[in-house]
Amino acid sequence: MKEQLEFAISEEWQKFARENSWASFVPESAKDSKGVEYLRKKGSEIAYRKTDDGYKCTSCDFEIMAGRVAHPIWDGPFPISGSGRCHYEEVPYCPKCEKKPNFSGSPIQC
Repeated sequence: MKEQLEFAISEEWQKFARENSWASFVPESAKDSKGVEYLRKKGSEIAYRKTDDGYKCTSCDFEIMAGRVAHPIWDGPFPISGSGRCHYEEVPYCPKCEKKPNFSGSPIQC
């Protein structure tokens, strides 16, 4: 029988998510009875198991990759305008079970 994990978002990540609605990845974490750590995107069914070398997918045991997401910074004098700067975020995903994150992320409005 598979152990049921209790995933939760830490207080720090809850605060981050409230202040940064543009974020593509807000992690929920859990530990099993043996102390193994797990991570998943908030609300996702796909979980990642921490190993000595990084993370592996709990569904297919494939190594977790990271996709880069660019969030344009709208800091210009007009609506949806900016200086061309971006904030880059690395978003984990399983290349076998999930789509690679879209490079075009949500804008950050200043």
